Amino acid sequence: MLDERQVRIAVWLEERRPDLASMYRSAIRLLSETPLTGDERTRISYICHSMREVMNRVPTVAGSSAGPRMKPPTGKQVQALPDLLSRHPDLSLDGPGESVPIPKEIAAVFDKLIQTAVQEKRRSRDDVASLLTDDGNSAHVAVRRWIELRDFFVGWTHLHDKQTVSALLPSDDLIREHIVAFDELLDGVITAFFTLRRSIDDLLVEINAEWEDADE
Repeated sequence: MLDERQVRIAVWLEERRPDLASMYRSAIRLLSETPLTGDERTRISYICHSMREVMNRVPTVAGSSAGPRMKPPTGKQVQALPDLLSRHPDLSLDGPGESVPIPKEIAAVFDKLIQTAVQEKRRSRDDVASLLTDDGNSAHVAVRRWIELRDFFVGWTHLHDKQTVSALLPSDDLIREHIVAFDELLDGVITAFFTLRRSIDDLLVEINAEWEDADE
């Protein structure tokens, strides 16, 4: 079911996050199976959800995170907005004129929400750049390709308000092309990692040998 490169990726993930390795293997296994009639969309959702989870968490797993995140994340900040606005029932943000006066408490909350949203968007690209490039170049073609792949998987993870007709669903070949492209990008990182580790191991052997000679 897994080709040689996919085995390398699965083993690398298993050493660091077994749950991600399981997600990755599951996506490939589901893609190799023929869905029951009527389950085609569900199967695509499961495959893309698994790949999205892997792609979102690989930078952290690889230790290439660009820096600390702002807390709480935007999702939790948005959830807190109804309680905030309930304390200001007379607030109107769509009043006449080009500017609207708002309480300082609300201004501070909106300011942090905007800053967090900007950081999360920039950080997502920076994390990928840190994973795929030597210099953290977020404009690198590999970074752009990674984000395109992730956007594809995200786009087919969830159901939408209206059912997608079968003719518009991505084909197995198209999904496979995206997984293969992901494999190529991550395998480059893994290969570099193992090359570095072998170099370090060789260096340690050399150092230990020198110490042993010095002790004799």
